[in-house]
Amino acid sequence: MSARLNILIVAISTLILLWQSDAAQASWLIDHERFHVSVHGQLSCQDCHQDVGERRRHPDPVDVNRSLAEFFKAEQCAACHEAVSDEIAEGSHAGREAIPWQGFDLCIECHDPHYQVSGDGENGPAAPDAPATETCSQCHEFQDRLPEFADQDQACLQCHLAAAGADAGAESRIDDLCRHCHSSANRQPGSFALIDEDQYEATPHREVNCRLCHPQAAQFGHGRQQTGDCRRCHLPHDEKMTHDLHAVVACGACHLNGIVPARDAASGRIDWRKPRHADRISPIHGMQIPQKEDDCRSCHTAGNTIGAAAMVLPAKSLICMPCHAATLSVGDATTVLSLVLFAAGLVVIGSVWFSGGDPTVGTGLKLAQSIRAVMGAVFSSRINAILSSLFLDGLLQRRLFRASKERWFLHALVFYPFLLRFIWGLWALTASLQWPQWPGTWDMLDKNHPLTAFIFDLSGVMVIVGVAGMIVHRLSRHPEGATAGLPAADWPAYALMGGIMIAGFVLEGMRMTMTGSPTGASYAFAGDAISRLLAGIELTGIYGYVWYLHAVLTGAFVVYLPFSRMLHMIMAPVVLAVNAADSKEAGRPGSREARRL
Repeated sequence: MSARLNILIVAISTLILLWQSDAAQASWLIDHERFHVSVHGQLSCQDCHQDVGERRRHPDPVDVNRSLAEFFKAEQCAACHEAVSDEIAEGSHAGREAIPWQGFDLCIECHDPHYQVSGDGENGPAAPDAPATETCSQCHEFQDRLPEFADQDQACLQCHLAAAGADAGAESRIDDLCRHCHSSANRQPGSFALIDEDQYEATPHREVNCRLCHPQAAQFGHGRQQTGDCRRCHLPHDEKMTHDLHAVVACGACHLNGIVPARDAASGRIDWRKPRHADRISPIHGMQIPQKEDDCRSCHTAGNTIGAAAMVLPAKSLICMPCHAATLSVGDATTVLSLVLFAAGLVVIGSVWFSGGDPTVGTGLKLAQSIRAVMGAVFSSRINAILSSLFLDGLLQRRLFRASKERWFLHALVFYPFLLRFIWGLWALTASLQWPQWPGTWDMLDKNHPLTAFIFDLSGVMVIVGVAGMIVHRLSRHPEGATAGLPAADWPAYALMGGIMIAGFVLEGMRMTMTGSPTGASYAFAGDAISRLLAGIELTGIYGYVWYLHAVLTGAFVVYLPFSRMLHMIMAPVVLAVNAADSKEAGRPGSREARRL
């Protein structure tokens, strides 16, 4: 039993090594330098591939998905290595006995015929980065160029010679190799993804080498290749353009013609698949630049199976910035109406503030005098006192802490999470516009990144706990005793803040349910818990309505803010700073206006 187990382990190890070897990822292209210093470097292509010229078609589209082993013929090696063939026939090779499950009839398992260096017979093929100059110096002085291939090999090299250094014709040769099967002008039977040459000249990638987007195209097993990463040349779109980061959506799902978006169940990534129609021109290289809502309908449609909302939702706008990494857009109706009513509210409140005092002085003049007083204080020797007051009384809430540590703690549970989210979102937005090449930018915008997911869920829970604590704090006090002297509870503000956060968590849970909880999303612990409760429910149709509920609650909070007691979060630090700048007020515990706010 143990012997069989050992044999099985050795077999698996050998298969792994084979998969990692050059043979498993062998290319159709030849590195001139490595071939020249190999043991076969002085041979002609025809010495081993004499049958190629006898084929009716070469390359044949039918063969491109075959592995290197399927092309190998032991008699090709035996024609020159007769002694080795005789040795193998007797069951041994290089002094080693063959074990029952292993033979020596597949030479390329250990030897790369194009790059095998003398003396490497026991160690397999030469390393891909082995310096050729070390081997060259054993025979002749260093040369600044390699000798040319034989004339009879030039036809082969038109397609099979890999680029080397500043080889201006290499890209053209490789493109010609691809077009041999994929050009509609050639129209080889069995070819897929045919390209119309005239149409291709109008595409944005017409001057790009094929292998930049298809790096594995010149390898055996052609049909199993992975497409290249568009981010080698292109930066991700900012959220204003795509309405959301779309971090798990492949570029091709939006930009390729004639494809079908599809979700990978294992990773949760939205990729794409193309219908395979032999001998038909494919529109896939035409590309497309989405310009309007209809271009998003390949994913955002009722009954889709990839977890996208049926509605095409607007980008997170200016009113979302206190909580999200949003954009500066003001295009949707909810944002426009909210900001207009917010501005009107500020005008109303401002007119009330400036209606007092000397009745002979107009409101406009009073406003101008106030602005001049603030600017005069800022650009004065008292700037240090202003900054100190803003930090201690505005940011750290020192006065509130001295008055009531319990109220300060509840206030902090609401204020600091909002502040953290705002700074996070503002920095991410700025970085996406100014430093998009910085990888951290997209981690900060990615809702599924572990750190981002955890911080936003933790801060959201803190706000809900803070609002709930304020409500309990109010309800638990005797109205005629402990609440004497305190302003009345701002119940609409509590309700709106709580509703915004709860709707946000429900949205997050719905998104995770719809998208299959992509890698990293589970760190959003609250959303993850909600997504488990919603599992099995069709949510793509109602997600948009919940999103708009969340947006309308946010807009309502913005509109209510000038009339709420929460306006002190904005105005109190300003008033305290102005008071600190006033030499008469600097030594006092606080002005009457500051205490009122």
